[in-house]
Amino acid sequence: MPDFGIMRGFNEKLFGDKLVAGQLPTQLGLIGGFETFDADYQSILSYAISQEYILPSVFQQVIQNQLLVGLKNAGVWSKLDTFAVFATDGNSDFALIDWKKLSQYTAINSPTFNTNEGFKGNGTSSYIDSNYTPSTMGVNYTLNNAGYGYYMRQYDTAPGISEGAWNATGGSAAISWIRYTTKRVYLNSPISTYINFTAQSNQFAAANRTNSTTVNLYSNGILQDTIVVASNALSNGTFRVFQANSAYSDSQISMVYAGADLTTEQNNFYNAINTYLTSI
Repeated sequence: MPDFGIMRGFNEKLFGDKLVAGQLPTQLGLIGGFETFDADYQSILSYAISQEYILPSVFQQVIQNQLLVGLKNAGVWSKLDTFAVFATDGNSDFALIDWKKLSQYTAINSPTFNTNEGFKGNGTSSYIDSNYTPSTMGVNYTLNNAGYGYYMRQYDTAPGISEGAWNATGGSAAISWIRYTTKRVYLNSPISTYINFTAQSNQFAAANRTNSTTVNLYSNGILQDTIVVASNALSNGTFRVFQANSAYSDSQISMVYAGADLTTEQNNFYNAINTYLTSI
């Protein structure tokens, strides 16, 4: 059994005031029997330390690392352009890290952060800007090969149109609910397509454009509908959480992403996310 007191003192010398009480940074690798993390996850922790954010607990660092490795094994990680895990026991700054770009999402008008659950909008003014614009920053996300989605822990309780779960400003990428029972879907097209599908909490909603005419919509890794709608243009605005034009959501979101078409990987992607969220 490692002497945590000695190790903590050693860490304080290494990291100074960036160390949070009770946390053992994983830069120690195998010292004391701790596992060596995947290089990309270690980069996320190093970025957070450089910004003086409060890191997740040691236990959660381990399962976040497992999540990232799982996404790599599923062929998902290499196809992502932006990916954020809001559900964490690190602080809200850590929750806003873009794991792929090692940069920061921006919280506007104070969406509520709940430890291990994610962010919740207020339905009137708060939102999160990913600072990711498909038309200028898309690498994997392209006109006829694109995918995006979110994990909604709690469904919007506002009456009527429920917008803003994860939408790109500019009007060509959105998954949003209309009156709880219908989804409106855009994916690189200015035309909105509606399908009947009941809203629910604890849902991983995802859309994938596989070619210039076809969009597949998934819920919890299961195909719900295939839509024929021609692609037109990449969105020239940023992806935002809780806000679409003048509409806002009070839903609670645990994770968001955008990247290439993940039709083949969708079920494994859901399994990896669900395993993480049910472990914290």
